[in-house]
Amino acid sequence: MNAHWLERLNALLFRLRHVWAVGSFSLGLASYFLVERQPWLAAVLTAVLVATWLVLITENIWLRRFRGTPMEQVAQGALKLMLQGVHQEAFFFSLPFVVLQWSGGAEYFLFTGMVVAGALVSIIDPLYFRLAGHRAWYFGFHAWALFVALLVLLPLIFKWPTNQALDGAALLTALFALPSFWRVGGPRRAWRWAALVLVSVSIISVPWWGARLVPPLSLSLEHRAVSVNFNRERRQPLVTGETFSREELDEGLYAYTAIRAPLGLGQPVYHYWFHGRELVDKVPLSVTGGREQGYRTWSHKLHFPDNASGRWRVEVRTAKEQIIGVLRFHVTER
Repeated sequence: MNAHWLERLNALLFRLRHVWAVGSFSLGLASYFLVERQPWLAAVLTAVLVATWLVLITENIWLRRFRGTPMEQVAQGALKLMLQGVHQEAFFFSLPFVVLQWSGGAEYFLFTGMVVAGALVSIIDPLYFRLAGHRAWYFGFHAWALFVALLVLLPLIFKWPTNQALDGAALLTALFALPSFWRVGGPRRAWRWAALVLVSVSIISVPWWGARLVPPLSLSLEHRAVSVNFNRERRQPLVTGETFSREELDEGLYAYTAIRAPLGLGQPVYHYWFHGRELVDKVPLSVTGGREQGYRTWSHKLHFPDNASGRWRVEVRTAKEQIIGVLRFHVTER
């Protein structure tokens, strides 16, 4: 009975291994666009992903029943196919948040590329099962999938702001994924134990050394504008543009941004004013508005250098210096 059940499950999972990725992407896309109006939908959509992670966490329990029996190989094959579905779910569910809320900053090329690469590996069987044959790399792949998924799930489920979600994702990834690393191989020499400790510390410390490389997945810019004048009562920029003459800077320029934060903002934000590559101002912002119209904020730069001509940009960043979006403009001599 067990053998027949597992064989049927194995065959079903094998047929559905790529359909699962399409379904996961669709769920992520729906969650991205509908979470603002239907917060309960996010919990329903993410419940499946949370539950499936339990399969990997309890791997030994599932396999212990079949260990040493002819069914061990079938059970391991079924588990690998199930975990392939879990990895597809993690990457493809998160992919809309990564791509659609990407600010376009060069800092996020690496993160976005690694998420896309993980999604592709999870659906290309020769690559995935070759990776699964190397346990250390396979558990590293799992840790990466878990970290990416948690960056999306923690704000959706617990309404955490992105700075707390980054801290939580790093800590939980170490707690849940690292036990798998410790099981890789048998007795170790001292340098291998030291290497595993270093992996643990590296994951937990991501919010300190790698925050700028990780996009704030639940935040994006709904509206942005650089203007000469600003109506403070209506909170509306006036005389906007992308090119300004040196004379127009006498009264200063306004950088206006409306931050899309469907789960709430819950954290301070800043405007970083750059002239070329040089940071010339960092302005803490007071935020007004809410989920429907966007969290509106602006900064007013009055003092520009004498050689203000050239390319300028204003980066909207969190307290951890994650870039939410960028405004660009150009200053000419006339």
